[in-house]
Amino acid sequence: MLIGLVQFAPRIGEVTSNAEAMLEVAANAADRGAAMVVFPELSLVGYPPMDLLRDDIVREKCKLALESMASRLRIPALVGAPCWEDGTVYNAVYWICDNQWTAAGRKVLLPNYDVFDESRYFQAGVECSILRFGGMKILLSICEDLWAHDADLKYPMDPIQKALDAFGQDVQFILNMAASPYSIQGVSRRAHVLKTTAHRWDLPVLYVNQVGARADLIFDGGTSVTLPGKDVRGVCPNFVPACALWDTDLNQCADTIIWTNNTLVSTFTLNTDRQDPWKGEVVLGHRFNPGEITEALCLGIRDYLVMTGGKKVVIGLSGGVDSAVVLCLAVMALGAENITALLMPSGYSSGRSVEDSMELCRMHGVAYQILSIEESFRAVIGTLNAQWDEQSAALTEENIQPRLRALFLMAYSNQYGAMWLNSSNKSEAAVGYSTLYGDMGGGLSVIGDLYKTQVYALAAYWNSLKNWIPVSILLAAPSAELRPGQLDSDSLPPYPLLDALLMDCIEGGQDEGGLIRSGHDPELVRRVLGMLKRSEFKRYQMPPVLRVSSRSFGRGWRRSLV
Repeated sequence: MLIGLVQFAPRIGEVTSNAEAMLEVAANAADRGAAMVVFPELSLVGYPPMDLLRDDIVREKCKLALESMASRLRIPALVGAPCWEDGTVYNAVYWICDNQWTAAGRKVLLPNYDVFDESRYFQAGVECSILRFGGMKILLSICEDLWAHDADLKYPMDPIQKALDAFGQDVQFILNMAASPYSIQGVSRRAHVLKTTAHRWDLPVLYVNQVGARADLIFDGGTSVTLPGKDVRGVCPNFVPACALWDTDLNQCADTIIWTNNTLVSTFTLNTDRQDPWKGEVVLGHRFNPGEITEALCLGIRDYLVMTGGKKVVIGLSGGVDSAVVLCLAVMALGAENITALLMPSGYSSGRSVEDSMELCRMHGVAYQILSIEESFRAVIGTLNAQWDEQSAALTEENIQPRLRALFLMAYSNQYGAMWLNSSNKSEAAVGYSTLYGDMGGGLSVIGDLYKTQVYALAAYWNSLKNWIPVSILLAAPSAELRPGQLDSDSLPPYPLLDALLMDCIEGGQDEGGLIRSGHDPELVRRVLGMLKRSEFKRYQMPPVLRVSSRSFGRGWRRSLV
């Protein structure tokens, strides 16, 4: 029997259009001989639906969509959707067959950590269920139901074990319908869970995941089949919608259907088999894959623009590596014709930074404008000094400059309808080395979940494949250029030391004592943790950050504001 495993990209709350798209995919799979199709977790409403689940109109739309699918589907389908029952809501999977639709399974384990807060919305199911179809018994599970032994919190029971103890005889395979966000570290954790599940129960595990970006969350897909004693076998390419036709009799993939639309048209493909040539002192963390990260961030940019109704972006170029990397990602994701760069030098800007910024734009065919902030800066300082009857402080003058640049960027955004892409990195956001209402502004933080050394490694990787960024940008000492001769090292520890400490703290979850025991300098630990704590109020006001790590600033980082 051929089963269509659909790596689907739903839009949040767009119930009717999601249903239409699923009908089209199911028809294509039927034409290729599929006996049934499987869609990911909550594919009808998109994940995470959050407070949309409280809207009566969403409930009504889901009911109408399921009725429509039941009357029009040519082959049976498993569809992830909310189930409203007895005054509660379940995260459910519907079996649509023979013009009927029934809630065939309910999610048992509801994650309530990191970016997840499902207990806020859903009632937990009692146990995983069994679907009988085509002479087969299929164990249905939803995402976290596989993670009883591997989640970030301890669950009291294993719903897979409970179901197999009750119904396990002659089960052919475990089917898992997921909405599992991408992270650098999460890919290997997911593979571990799939492999150990298949080994533990001596059953194949068919895994179907969402793809596409939902604001800060990026879904890579990773749809796969894992046979007992074997490694995870991907059956769909990552980061693109696809449908794999899995032959349950031969235990092999018969065909894979790939499609694109306006949200997923890549303009640049990286060779991920190449080794990372960056030889500088960097802190990459576990399984840093620059090609994979590039695909994830490009997907995040594209989908965010499409889902917010935008087409064009504006980027402030400083001559530094951060804004250069954001511009290159925008070129890969959107095409140069949809990008404008603003070069906004002050009297403290070096000739090198301006010339390198212009060269970067010429290399990629990106339109740019040079808008000096010097005259505006002097006018603001003159006005303030006259009102205050005293000389403005050095920090005041430094922060006025990025805020003037933010003013120019937002003025361009208002005038031409182009979204401002933010260029701040995770190292800066962590310790507050950024200006509120200045360089922390924008519509989307593209590299806000990459540490500074990771940004350098990403740029160097691209340059090993193609001339993407002027080498002089990578060789220049990092500087905000807000005062004469200023360097980042005047205010911050060296980035390799800073990034290693921050990674152990943020992703590793180590406190002060743990960081010191790990070998970090005690004085540096106390200094950096103080900076991290004091800058929380800034991060509350950041734009959405594209998440690529296991713990990004945003919904996965919840600290007291004061």
